Amino acid sequence: GDGSFRPSFEVVLVSAQRGDERAFEQLFKALNRRVHAFVRVRGTTDPEGLVNEVFMKVFTNLSGFDGNEVQFRAWVFTIARNKLIDEGRRRQRRVAETSMEAAMEPGASAGSGVGDVEAEALSSLGDGWVAAQLGALTAEQREVVVLRIVADLTIEVIAEVLGKRVGAVKALQRRAFRTLAKNLEQAAAPL
Repeated sequence: GDGSFRPSFEVVLVSAQRGDERAFEQLFKALNRRVHAFVRVRGTTDPEGLVNEVFMKVFTNLSGFDGNEVQFRAWVFTIARNKLIDEGRRRQRRVAETSMEAAMEPGASAGSGVGDVEAEALSSLGDGWVAAQLGALTAEQREVVVLRIVADLTIEVIAEVLGKRVGAVKALQRRAFRTLAKNLEQAAAPL
């Protein structure tokens, strides 16, 4: 699970594309923990299930993948991000359907049942301070920070995953880190 491939990524990839189970396992072990951390921080209700869905999609489409290790990581995290987006849409539809049904019942209140998936995820983090700090960022800044720190991706790979220019990702990261630094200074200031 250290992210290194033996004998090399290229050899492992070709072996996995030919159906070698040990090569599949090596690809999975190299990225499993980071993908799991990424989807957990991003608020999935079932991290293990979503990681399994991500790797099922990776392995079923592996024969069509052509690229190096950096491109492979970008591809895997793009799949993970898309699965999270799909899950969020499903969850919103279910909430909207449930809210509509509840609104139709006699005596139902007119409150909105639509929840913020990321807010739920952040509130479920063990460290409330970290959750509060991430919550102070915009959704795009939060996504860049999580991909950079939790997934340990480079700026270039993050740009590919998000479909943004490298300069835009750098700007998002810079603004996010400035916000976090300012909040840290304020928290450390004597009362």
